[in-house]
Amino acid sequence: MKKIVIVLFISVILCSFTYCSINGYITLFEDSSSAKYFKYGKSHYFEYFDNEKETLNSKQYYVCYRTYGWGDVDTTYYRKDDVNYYHFDKKTMSESVSLPISPKLGDKWFESDKSWSYEVISVDEKFKTPAKKYKNCVKVHCLQLTNKNKEKSKEYFLFYSPEFGYVGNVNSQGKVLSYLSQVKLNAKEGEIIGKK
Repeated sequence: MKKIVIVLFISVILCSFTYCSINGYITLFEDSSSAKYFKYGKSHYFEYFDNEKETLNSKQYYVCYRTYGWGDVDTTYYRKDDVNYYHFDKKTMSESVSLPISPKLGDKWFESDKSWSYEVISVDEKFKTPAKKYKNCVKVHCLQLTNKNKEKSKEYFLFYSPEFGYVGNVNSQGKVLSYLSQVKLNAKEGEIIGKK
């Protein structure tokens, strides 16, 4: 009995400080105690969800915060139906597809303002980062069509893991721009994410 308790305790500890499978190409945490830590160039950012949903245009959205190492915070509003994951842009008051629920090779879509086009170019891609190697990733080609976002690259590729959701992106030359470094599920007050 004592061995079982020790094994369970060690499993819980390892799971809380390493990768835990969270299932879904875009993970919708309903609990703000869960977070993802990404390396982003020489900096980093955290993604976490609010406990409350927000109603926009009569639809319920999960509120996702992305807090960057330099202090900026972006807010994204996500929802899903039986076909797609969506995000809502408060500036344009419009909804766009983020990714199909079951992506297929050749799936294409556009940002609602036609500023970006997206295409699934692989559904079994490998993605290697300094933190982990991923298999069976969906690779999405992103192409800026209108130069709306001058500070962003005109072209890049996103990688989504079926177990961990969004895991990173690369530029058109294949250089890793950001990647998932750590996942923390059900964190307790005072726990630290992003430091070993």
